Amino acid sequence: MQPSFTTLFKESRLGSTAPHSEERPTRKGIKIPVVFFPIYAPLLLLAAAIGVPVSHVLRWKQGIDERKFIDKMKRARRFMKWNDFKQAIEKNEGTAIGESLSMKGPFRLWWTTENILATSPNRYDRQNHFAFLDEEFAPFFEWCYGRFTHPQRGLARLVEIPEEERKDLVKTLTRGRFVSACSFRSIRERSKSKATIPR
Repeated sequence: MQPSFTTLFKESRLGSTAPHSEERPTRKGIKIPVVFFPIYAPLLLLAAAIGVPVSHVLRWKQGIDERKFIDKMKRARRFMKWNDFKQAIEKNEGTAIGESLSMKGPFRLWWTTENILATSPNRYDRQNHFAFLDEEFAPFFEWCYGRFTHPQRGLARLVEIPEEERKDLVKTLTRGRFVSACSFRSIRERSKSKATIPR
């Protein structure tokens, strides 16, 4: 199963700009009178009892869907073995693309022969190892999805990440050319609508 990006990249989105502990704003919680506790306590327990199994089922389904997607890319000859990918990265050939389809995953790793750093017509965030949907970089994400990671039209090849390689993934990716892109639903829908507009 492909875990969410938070398990692949354990770094804060804010990075070094995060405020110091003494500067962090205090959170103001909702104060519920004690008299309502007998009503809220069972509701909270019920929510937890439903939420935990549902999240496990969703992760299990995501794993099955990703396995099917890998098989689809293999049939389309758009698949790259990990050892071949690692050699390309070490030789600084092509570009690795880290793609996230939502905040909770799945995370997909792709490789293309193109030097995206040199050919991209759009500005993108070079600092973060994991892209977040930001309007400033939306044109790059859209271009990246349409040109490289689109399941039917894309040019990039999918790389399956072995479980034992996940802990050192950031180190591996940053040895060569690497870009991070969002393919959130809004990006995919926009790209799909552009492809269907008659020219």
